[in-house]
This record gives sequence, C-alpha cells and structure tokens, in this order.
Amino acid sequence: MTALATTTNGRVATLDGFGADRDFRHTGRLSIDFALTGGEGPEFAPQERLHTPEDLNVWLAWSQLAVVAPLATDQDHLAARQLRWAIWHACEAVLTDTLPHDRDRGIIDAYAAQPALVPQLFGEPWVSPSIPQALSTIARDAIELLRDPFLRGRLRRCASPDCGVPFVDVSRPGQRRWCEDQRCGDRARQKAFRDRKRRAVKPRKHVAFSTHDASQIPQDPGVPSR
Repeated sequence: MTALATTTNGRVATLDGFGADRDFRHTGRLSIDFALTGGEGPEFAPQERLHTPEDLNVWLAWSQLAVVAPLATDQDHLAARQLRWAIWHACEAVLTDTLPHDRDRGIIDAYAAQPALVPQLFGEPWVSPSIPQALSTIARDAIELLRDPFLRGRLRRCASPDCGVPFVDVSRPGQRRWCEDQRCGDRARQKAFRDRKRRAVKPRKHVAFSTHDASQIPQDPGVPSR
C-alpha cells in the first residue's frame, strides 16, 4: 500500500511512488484512463486499482488532473466506482455502434451536473479541490468525448490481442493502434522482432543415407565410380 502523508487540514501532502507501483493506465484521455482503473465482477478483478478510498486519492494525484484533495471517504469511493462503470459501459456501447444505456447516461449526467474543479492561474492548479468536484470533471470529460462527433469517431480498441481496451486516437493520420505506445506498442514490436529473428534462423537440412546403398554416398570427383 502506497503511504499517504496528510497535512493538518486533511489534504494529501505527499504520495510515495506517486502511483508508479499501481500500474495505472495512461491513454491520453482523462475519462478513459479513469474507466481503466478496474470494474465490477470477477472478470475485472485482476485490473482493479481502486481497492480503497486511499487508492482513489493516489489516482487523482497521479492523473492529468493532479488533484491534491482531502482524503476520500467510503462514499467517495463508491461514487467513483459507480461513475467509472457507467463510463466504461458508455464507451463499449459507442464502440459497438449502439447508444449508451439510459442508466449509464443518467449516472454520467448526474455527476457532471455537480460543481466541477475550479482552475486558477498561479499556485496550485485548483481552488480548494474536492473528490466530488474531481468526479464531476471526469464525467464532463466523458460527455465531451461521447458527444463530439470527431472524438467519438476516433474512439478505438487497442489492437493488442491480450488488451483490447478503448482509447481515443487523436493522431493526425488517425492510424494509432495501441492504447499506450510504451505498453502494448512496445510489446507488439518486441514480439514482431522475435518472430522475424525466429524466421531468419533456418534449420539445417540433414540427408539420411542408407548403409546398404552405396550409390547414395557422395563420391570423390577424383575417384571413378564403380
């Protein structure tokens, strides 16, 4: 468990490792990264990263929001998991050319309707940030993503056969294949390299000779054959 140090007002002061040991995903889109912190049910159990309220604080500080908020409560933790699941289902619906379920849309809209993080020009990035404000900001990012025709059309699924998570391709040619180039992209290139190396090593062919058939034995050119 990564240790959190708090100040007298209960805010997170330092985060040992700052999420490096949590294997958080960074696809480049806030709401997608949040959705990839886990899910409900045994299928998603190995990918779960938000086991405790403290984990939620760690992720928010690690994320592109860089939110240093008061320690999350159990209620904040449950709310985060509910929003995360709704965003995941909404993205999966778009990837299969269907409309997100009314339940998921309602959850995302409800969180987006709450006060969001308030930015400021100097000092800390946010004015008195809170966990509910951070969740509202994440929900608004999901709405922007799923409402915008261009962004929605750039929602992709990772080409790695052992991954397949959603990501947003904002590259100019629109030909990005991997959720994270330094993760699945590197793995794919390493596999391709090993495959090419394996194909380049051709096994030597062995010729079997019968001890009873002397005609199969190569003759010395200087010795006449019988």
